[in-house]
Amino acid sequence: MTETRGRKPGRPAGGHSGEGRAALLKAAQELMAEQGLPRVTLREVAERAGVQPGLVNYYFGNKQGLLRAVVREVASEMLARVQATAAGEGSPPERVREFIHGMIEANTAAPYAPRLIMEQVLFGDSAIVEEFVESFARPNLKAMLEVFDDGVGSGRFREIDPKYVLPAMAGACAFFFLGSPLLRRIYGIEAIDSEVAREFAESTAELILHGILRRAESPA
Repeated sequence: MTETRGRKPGRPAGGHSGEGRAALLKAAQELMAEQGLPRVTLREVAERAGVQPGLVNYYFGNKQGLLRAVVREVASEMLARVQATAAGEGSPPERVREFIHGMIEANTAAPYAPRLIMEQVLFGDSAIVEEFVESFARPNLKAMLEVFDDGVGSGRFREIDPKYVLPAMAGACAFFFLGSPLLRRIYGIEAIDSEVAREFAESTAELILHGILRRAESPA
């Protein structure tokens, strides 16, 4: 039997090089958003992507490898939002507000992301933790440190310690989505749609800014 022309040896037929991988990543994210992270199976991902199930193992090794690849994809998109915010031309309070809105918008678009990142980064092996730190956390920190430095230097922010403020900001943005089952039962919030996300972002921004602005100043 002749090998399919142009196909990398060992790769199952049914997906051109690169296209199958992209289709699997897209399918995995769609199914996670629809069903929740624990329910997604590799067979469902392959069926949604329109490729042979063997391509999942070929590109990612196993489900854990696929989840790690999704983490990289989501973190890259979130980092782009953060860096665009930090590079903005607004005042430091405005940029903090935009940062919070950007993070929450990113989580709204990928509501499975906070749980996925928590599981893969906090409970994964050291390699994935280090990769996440270098590709997302450290660049994120650098971008927001510039905003804080501008705020303190211009007299808009009080002296603050970023290692305490940034985890509070990130945690607030993530836990709203991690706690969605509680929100549904306690407050009757069935889904975090764009309106709920916007109101939450505004509330969170107000809380954070009231904590870091100099006392004589009100939030921007």
